[in-house]
Amino acid sequence: MLSLSSESFLVLFVTLALSTLWALKPLFVPRVRTHKRVAQIRSLLDGNPSLESLLQARAAPNQRLVDAFGVTNTFVSGDTKVHTTFIRQANALITGTGAGDKKNGWRAVAQNTESAAHHFLPSHHSKVVDFAALIQSITFRVILVALFDTDPEALVYDDVTRVTDIINQRWKDSKIKDAAAMAKDDSLQQMMELIDRWVVDCDRYPNPINFILPAYETLWRVVAVLVGYVYHCHNNTVTLHDTVMEFGRNPTEEQFVKFGDASSRDGNGRMQPSMEAIVLEVLRLHPPTRHIARAPIESQSGPWWKTLLMPDIEVADIEAAHLSDEYGESASEFDPMRFDPSRMGGRPELYSFGWGKLKCVAVAWAPKAAAIIAAKVVLQIEEAGCTVTVGHRIGGRSGWDGWVVGKEGKEGKEGKEGKEGKETK
Repeated sequence: MLSLSSESFLVLFVTLALSTLWALKPLFVPRVRTHKRVAQIRSLLDGNPSLESLLQARAAPNQRLVDAFGVTNTFVSGDTKVHTTFIRQANALITGTGAGDKKNGWRAVAQNTESAAHHFLPSHHSKVVDFAALIQSITFRVILVALFDTDPEALVYDDVTRVTDIINQRWKDSKIKDAAAMAKDDSLQQMMELIDRWVVDCDRYPNPINFILPAYETLWRVVAVLVGYVYHCHNNTVTLHDTVMEFGRNPTEEQFVKFGDASSRDGNGRMQPSMEAIVLEVLRLHPPTRHIARAPIESQSGPWWKTLLMPDIEVADIEAAHLSDEYGESASEFDPMRFDPSRMGGRPELYSFGWGKLKCVAVAWAPKAAAIIAAKVVLQIEEAGCTVTVGHRIGGRSGWDGWVVGKEGKEGKEGKEGKEGKETK
């Protein structure tokens, strides 16, 4: 009869005990730990001095994007060299598109938006286009033409909407499907064939989706929400419409930060906000990244037993943090004037683009780019004689049901009725 030595018995006992504890972990340690306070979010996103540790903590929850889009950038890599290369290339892309050449760079964004809107807006009375699809297509086209010098004539509407549809669907699927299920879908190959045809500098950008995806995902929803507020609150917020139209006609740095004076108050006594304030309020109330996930940093280098006490994922709830008292009264309401320096006594920090060493490289560029695209879209919609039929609420990635853009006529009447909709989030 075999017998266990005391040492072997102890090893077996410890192994069984740890296996049991690991199996029972979900009962006493939440899989996801959510942080809603600003101090907690800052600590989570930048509480470790090691860049490598921060990169690894970010990369782990983002591995689904590798399967969904084939990205190889810093968002899915813990390698500091990959990070440095990405930042350098991203800075080079946006430097000539506003950040470094504020006059000609922003002019290029404005002109490209005008051209995109002209080509993609409905051209006759019998046609209406889906609002979200229109904003997605215009934004995608502007990104490719402005950042990658893509030939705008090559960007046919049906092909562009095909790519944006694939991005949206694969993004959703990546949250519920595993790698094997994603691999069965050939839509990624279809998307990359089109993108490789449009981005011709293969030597500099062998995998252009590394830059297209974060730029597109950041911008289109900000643009859609901003334009949505212009029409959803048309009668209640006349000054919002006026600000956007004025900036669309004159998209300069000075106009971007200009607040209205006492003579520009609306019928309810409201002041006219600056275009910058409108964008900041959109980013506050509708952050394009509502939740930022991180793997616990301690699990990468700490004692193994600590993993028993850690959640699998730490989440910064940006949306909840932006509704705190730090942003003034009625934080759940859309009010761009909260960013009036005379009211806030100093602009509060926003976390829409992250925080700390890994804050988005386009944090200064994206708000102005979104403002120009949105303002030019509104201007082109009205100059083309189109109207917007609004849905029941302002959407995000989804939720734009009932929103369409059409020409004056039957669709125009519907659009004018839609403008009566009340302000909703």
